[in-house]
Amino acid sequence: MKRTILTLMAAAAVSTSALAQGFGMEDDNYYVDDSYQPTEVLRPFALSIGPKVGFVYSMPTNPKDLNLDLKGGAGFSAGLAANVRFGRPAGKPFGTERFGVQLEALYSLRQMGSASGNVPMNCFEVPVLFQWYFLPQLAVEVGPTFSGAFPTKSITTDNAVYRLDNAKAMDVMLSFGLNCKLKNGFTADLRYNLGNSDIAGNVPAKVSTISVGIGWLFNVIK
Repeated sequence: MKRTILTLMAAAAVSTSALAQGFGMEDDNYYVDDSYQPTEVLRPFALSIGPKVGFVYSMPTNPKDLNLDLKGGAGFSAGLAANVRFGRPAGKPFGTERFGVQLEALYSLRQMGSASGNVPMNCFEVPVLFQWYFLPQLAVEVGPTFSGAFPTKSITTDNAVYRLDNAKAMDVMLSFGLNCKLKNGFTADLRYNLGNSDIAGNVPAKVSTISVGIGWLFNVIK
């Protein structure tokens, strides 16, 4: 009987101590302590969004049966990026999460050289990359980049003129590389993007790119 009473008294003391963190008494009146904060809850993911710019180096292939003399060239990209990381405690810069997804919407100016001079290609790109963080701030990423080209100038050779105003609208590039995301929101990445579609119906050349991007992502969901 004594042991039961002591157990009940101990339980009551613990409960009273817990309640005292949020409530108090002053002049026989109860009041609420506004400074009390509940324990942080676990959220399934963290979301951050922000601007991004980058450098793009284009590397076209040269069809064997055409004398296009295509060469690489430097361009740029700009747009927005969104990053999702899974399984992190709320309010923590990094938790035990190892996986993420990077989604971007970019305008890309790809530059190529040819026998008739410089050939710019105005493109849009939508990378959807899956990330594995082998370190809290470093990840390997891989996934498709959906891209399309807007009408551009023609390529002139000694024997023919190849019009690019009917450039193919879509290409699904295979992208892979490294991504760095710091606690303050700064992000940077290095990628290789393998082109899989011809530039146009009458130009059987594919364009792959190497891209270097930097950006600043702001926390939307912590």
